[in-house]
Amino acid sequence: MAAPNTRNWKAVEMPDFIGRNYKLTVTGEVEIIGTGTTAKLAKHHPQGFNPAILLLDLDIHSPGGIQGQIARFVKVSYQEQTSGHQYTQVDILFEGAISARIDVQHPKTAAAPAAKKKPPKKKAAKKAPAKKAAAKKKTAKRRAKK
Repeated sequence: MAAPNTRNWKAVEMPDFIGRNYKLTVTGEVEIIGTGTTAKLAKHHPQGFNPAILLLDLDIHSPGGIQGQIARFVKVSYQEQTSGHQYTQVDILFEGAISARIDVQHPKTAAAPAAKKKPPKKKAAKKAPAKKAAAKKKTAKRRAKK
C-alpha cells in the first residue's frame, strides 16, 4: 500500500507551569478513504539507534466490508511525558518507511513575550559658546537702554 497523503505536522514539547515536567505533543492530518477507516499514531518498537529522534507508527485500519468511498483528512495525535529537550525530531513511519520528518519545537513558555527594552536616551548637545556670548551682549544692551 502506498503512503497516504499527510499534512500540517507539528511537534511541540511544552513544560508545565513549574517547568519540571514536559509533554511532547505530535499532531497532523492524514487522508483516509472509506467511512469506517481510522488512523492513529503509536510509538514504534523498538526505537531507533538515535535517542534524539522519536519514531511513531502511522496505523490505518480499515474494517473491511462495504463502506462509502469518501476521501477525507482526519486529525491524528500522540502525547508523551518527557524529561525536557529529550527529542529534536519525530519521524512518522508508514509500513516501515519514513513518510514525514518533523522538527520538535521547544518554546520557553506559554506566557506573553517579554517586554522590549527602551533605547538609551541621547545626551543634550551643548550649545556653541559664541551664541551665549552674543546673547549676553544683547541683554547688556537692553539693560543699558533702560
